[in-house]
Amino acid sequence: MKKIDNDLGTISNDYIYKKTSGGKGVFIDIETTGLSREKCSIYLIGALYPGDGSGNDRFILSLLFAEDPDEEAALLKGLSGLLSSPSCRPITFNGRRFDLPFLIKRYEKHGLTPPACLSDGSDIDIYAELRPFRRSFGLSSLNQKSVEKMLGICREDKYSGKELIDVYREYVKTGDPELEKLLLTHNRDDVLGMTGILPVLSYAAIFKAEADPGAFKIKSAVRESHLGFDNREETEFVISFVLPEPVPKPRLFHNLRLFLQASGNTGVLRIPLYEGEMKHFFQNHRDYLYIPSEDKVILKEIGSLMENTECEKASPSNCYIKSSGLFLPLPEGFSFPDTAAHRQEYKSKTEYVLLSDEIINSPLLPEYLKTALKTWFR
Repeated sequence: MKKIDNDLGTISNDYIYKKTSGGKGVFIDIETTGLSREKCSIYLIGALYPGDGSGNDRFILSLLFAEDPDEEAALLKGLSGLLSSPSCRPITFNGRRFDLPFLIKRYEKHGLTPPACLSDGSDIDIYAELRPFRRSFGLSSLNQKSVEKMLGICREDKYSGKELIDVYREYVKTGDPELEKLLLTHNRDDVLGMTGILPVLSYAAIFKAEADPGAFKIKSAVRESHLGFDNREETEFVISFVLPEPVPKPRLFHNLRLFLQASGNTGVLRIPLYEGEMKHFFQNHRDYLYIPSEDKVILKEIGSLMENTECEKASPSNCYIKSSGLFLPLPEGFSFPDTAAHRQEYKSKTEYVLLSDEIINSPLLPEYLKTALKTWFR
């Protein structure tokens, strides 16, 4: 087994690394001879970690390389040495679904005890943080190279792990140093690439909507009108707010007609408003009578005093009052207290409120914003 150590000095995005992992993170990436944990083996492990154990000074990139498949156990023992700190936290890209369970299974195959941090839930999976919002990123794939490309990161390696399986098999036969260099370069770039894409977590933080009190502070909230694609005037509710973390590059996210522009430390959410008529449905329909000729309901007590008016018992679907104006959609699970919720029809899922100055200036607008981001961009 070969162990190649590279003293990197500092790493890119050191601030985010410390904030995310407390300075205890170890970036891990593995290369395997296939996808089966039972039948395939690990031939290369890349681990990037703070050289003094604190994350404050230099970083070391260690590449553990099996020159022969029979050296897998030695690789695993080498990794155990790097993960011996009780507080270390693995940082991976899609590691929860692949790297970590693969490592644990191979440890078990060799009768070895895997490091506790591989299974105690302390790991940080960059892919898992992004996955709930993958559609909003507008990427054809959410693999690591796609995320790197989105952030403008170019890498030397052009191969995938799958493509390099045959390269490793050829290396085992020939010992060709050029093939070894190809294998090591791919793994090195995967590990270093994770440090480069750490800022992508700032995008995920927007949609997770969990941050310090200063985040999501409303800068402005206004109505804006513009001509749509069909030359009709459309009105939007535009909320400008403070992002949880500054984003590395301006990015436009969309979900149907909703648009979120993130740039620097500012987010701008554009929400289409519905203009027209909506219905507020009463829950206690048994207390009302419905007048079909007028399409309205009245309380039973009032109906009993009316003459020559054809009334019938109200049902849940016709027990409503109508309102007209500009309506703001509500994310599921959110409501403005003491404000009537409206729907287009009884069975409509989306609820709205009539947009008013009280809503625009409501102290609950930041909570509305956070709920909208968590709900509508998943």
